[in-house]
Amino acid sequence: MIYGFVMAAGASRRFGDIKQLAKIDGVSMALRSYNILNNVLEGRTYLVLGSNAEFIARDFQEVNTIYNRQWSMGLGSSISCVATEMENQPKCSGILITLGDQVKLNEQDYQKLVDVYDGEKIVVSSYDYKKGPPAIFPRTYFEQLIHLKGDIGAREIIRKNCNFVIPCELDNASFDIDFKDDFRDFLSQNSF
Repeated sequence: MIYGFVMAAGASRRFGDIKQLAKIDGVSMALRSYNILNNVLEGRTYLVLGSNAEFIARDFQEVNTIYNRQWSMGLGSSISCVATEMENQPKCSGILITLGDQVKLNEQDYQKLVDVYDGEKIVVSSYDYKKGPPAIFPRTYFEQLIHLKGDIGAREIIRKNCNFVIPCELDNASFDIDFKDDFRDFLSQNSF
């Protein structure tokens, strides 16, 4: 079974506020991302928290959460935290990692990733001639994920294992929210 993880542990310094709580159609950004992925994975989704967890958690009473104590060390530490947690979950055959601020992703996008996943190869989103999240990592890569550090995520693992990667074209994955201007542009261009 694939388990999903919405990465929402960062401090959102460039955004200038608690980005995870920014509202899209009345729902906080992180909760919205969680709900979309959780609809596809049928309850096997977690929200990974770190910075401002005490404020963010209030918004997520009915949500599976994981707290990354090392959140200030970057995205790699959150992925490591997730892989460590799932290594002891025998039903977990793979983990789908997405970013809480990839707000254009929808259920069809996540379903496409899941449908491409063969249980053996890494599935990565492909967009604008790049590869990145969301991505699915089979259990055989958990050990490598556990050793991640810093803020570059799993890019190096994908690069080192390029012969065992399935790209999945997802144009919606190319957009994420870094600054308040990105958020305002997204809201103005989409009707909810």
